[in-house]
Amino acid sequence: MDTLTIIAYALIFYGVFTLYIALVKPKAIWNIGKIQGFVQLLSEKGTVLFFSIVGIATIVGGIYLLLN
Repeated sequence: MDTLTIIAYALIFYGVFTLYIALVKPKAIWNIGKIQGFVQLLSEKGTVLFFSIVGIATIVGGIYLLLN
């Protein structure tokens, strides 16, 4: 397994984890100060939308790296 493949899998895992946090909002993670800063800045819906976009973008980037 080469380095690019490892990076691609890490990106996919990160994207899935980010989507999980955005959609499920586990209390232990959602109440962390940095995320609550995003909530204050962007509102609850904006934070979920932001994390969803970041998650989807990293998954797409990881898949792109795997296919090339």
